[in-house]
Amino acid sequence: MTDRCPKCEAWIYSYERRHECPPLWLVKCPEYDDETWDEVYAVAAEYAAESWAEEYDADSHDMMDGETIVVVVTPHVDNPCYNTCDDGAKTFTCSGEAVPTYYSEEIVDDKDGDSDEN
Repeated sequence: MTDRCPKCEAWIYSYERRHECPPLWLVKCPEYDDETWDEVYAVAAEYAAESWAEEYDADSHDMMDGETIVVVVTPHVDNPCYNTCDDGAKTFTCSGEAVPTYYSEEIVDDKDGDSDEN
């Protein structure tokens, strides 16, 4: 059985004995003149930036077309790093790329002569 954590939305598998949410970060894009910070769970600030960018780019895919976006990440007050992080807020340039995936499947001839063609 799999389920998602209602807090951080990570996948939880039945074989896991317990789940701990990763630290909480605040992320915003200064380009947007909006002072709204989005909450993102991630193990590190750079992964919070990537996660935010992935969500942001989900509809437009502009970053997969070569555009970049600058985001600021800072620890949330509930983040264990909140009082111990040296730099406080960090700035990241986010980009993406589309990676094509190809598949193959073997075509097996019917060698028993049991074909539907007569």
